[in-house]
Amino acid sequence: MTFSTPQDARVYYNRYARHAGFSIRIDTSRESKKDNDKRKVIFVCQKAGVNKKQKLDDEGLITEKKIVRQRRRDYVDRTHCPARMIVRKTAPSQWEVVHFEQEHNHECVKTFSLTKYMKSHREIPAEEEFIKFLHGCCITTTRAYQIMVELYGGIENCPYTEDDAKNLRVEYRAEYQEKDMKATLDHFEELKKEDPDFIYSYTLDEFDRVENLFWVDGAVRKSYELYGIDRNGITIQLGCGFMRNEKIEAFVWLFTEFKKAMGGRDPINIITDQDLAMVAAIAQVFTTSVHRNCRWHIMENARKRLGAFLDGKPGLADDFNDCVDNSFSIVEFEFKWQAMLGKHEINDDERFKHLYEMRNCWVPTYFMNNFFPFLQTTARSEGFNAVLKRYVNPMNSILNFVHQYKKIQYRIFGKQTMHEANTTVKVLHYLTGHPVERQMKQMYTRKLFNVFQDELQLSSSYYIVRVEGDSLLDVVPYGCCPHHLYAGRTFRVSENSVDGLYSCDCCKFQRDGVLFCHILKVFDALAVREVLIWGLRIQLLPKGKGARNRRE
Repeated sequence: MTFSTPQDARVYYNRYARHAGFSIRIDTSRESKKDNDKRKVIFVCQKAGVNKKQKLDDEGLITEKKIVRQRRRDYVDRTHCPARMIVRKTAPSQWEVVHFEQEHNHECVKTFSLTKYMKSHREIPAEEEFIKFLHGCCITTTRAYQIMVELYGGIENCPYTEDDAKNLRVEYRAEYQEKDMKATLDHFEELKKEDPDFIYSYTLDEFDRVENLFWVDGAVRKSYELYGIDRNGITIQLGCGFMRNEKIEAFVWLFTEFKKAMGGRDPINIITDQDLAMVAAIAQVFTTSVHRNCRWHIMENARKRLGAFLDGKPGLADDFNDCVDNSFSIVEFEFKWQAMLGKHEINDDERFKHLYEMRNCWVPTYFMNNFFPFLQTTARSEGFNAVLKRYVNPMNSILNFVHQYKKIQYRIFGKQTMHEANTTVKVLHYLTGHPVERQMKQMYTRKLFNVFQDELQLSSSYYIVRVEGDSLLDVVPYGCCPHHLYAGRTFRVSENSVDGLYSCDCCKFQRDGVLFCHILKVFDALAVREVLIWGLRIQLLPKGKGARNRRE
């Protein structure tokens, strides 16, 4: 037989060896003295030759004093096996088999599925790139290997092991070792060519190593001018930063770069965890922003620290949740908090003292008039952290993180497109004959219109009681009203008849920006047919000339 290269010869002989039940290695190769070109290659059975210790003993090179204790390690016992194949270069791009010895002096492995554990057969064939692709999709090595086993029709047919797949990941992680940051910055330069509005910046330490890194693309910079969640209620990414430490100066640098990228405009509202360095940096850089700590995060930490204590005091957990979630004014919160402390005799509990001292940073009632949409029962930031964890492996390179971050961006764009298509293509059904419902269908996206319809349905659980003439109206729940919604309580709506402005003490419109059940019940009682909304204010449209006798 002839082959184009010695590598082709090795592949062929190794394939034959696997079916015959043995492993191979290259014993030696000879080079031409004239041009150092390889002329002959000898492929032998893995058991050819002798064991290293036996060879040294035969040559008398080991004495009793020189023996060193080593850790126990398995090895392949060499038996002077004569099986081999020799190829010689006979012409350019032609290697001819000049000798072939088939017989072995030992037993070969007879079970084909076991041969993949032999050294020369522990190689990942052509699907190496596909496994890298699976890793790039954040599929773990174990699951990637399971996929390949299924494709091969069983683990006995898969020509490599799970450890081999793991080693593959280690290999391409090592590709970026010591050059990861340079590759990342080069990638950013390529992104700038594709997107002129793409911005990145970094700082160097005294050893010229990257200390902090920030980047944001053009599409996000345009989105920032409009929202932090889009009109379908989807969280969007507003940039990303890496910091070597979490000191105040590092956060100041990051927030300053973010602010410069966004045209010097502060975010209206910010939600973070309780990191003190971040709090100080926000106060220094985002001077006009409303900053609050994540309520969900604080409540989860409180439950972890107080879990057993709450269980030991019946009713305390319910009172605590009611105090935090169902206080619609600071006065009400203060009253409920003191009542809770007295009822359960916990006035001196340091944990509750700490929560109370920081109340204006996280309790919802302190932010009733600030726009924090749909944050009452969910933690938007925690949900987004979960998305990051699904896409990002902390063991991977920074360049890999950048690629994964971009995939999250594409995922968000895909969700936005899907919701826009639903709004454009699908026909929404009306639940009532209310004219405001038809108006809101033209104003809201499909997702927000569904939220509005839920509120519209809930309005039927209330009735109106007039207080002090026409300026104040109490929206009172019927006895069968779902008590988990708005705590089954009465809310007061204020009317400014001169300007046609309406507001409710639940402040839901200011917080979420969607018309809600209390104001809708008032509109129904007043026969309102059309509403003007701007900013976070609700106004009835004035009567038009020639209009019917109605309130608009």
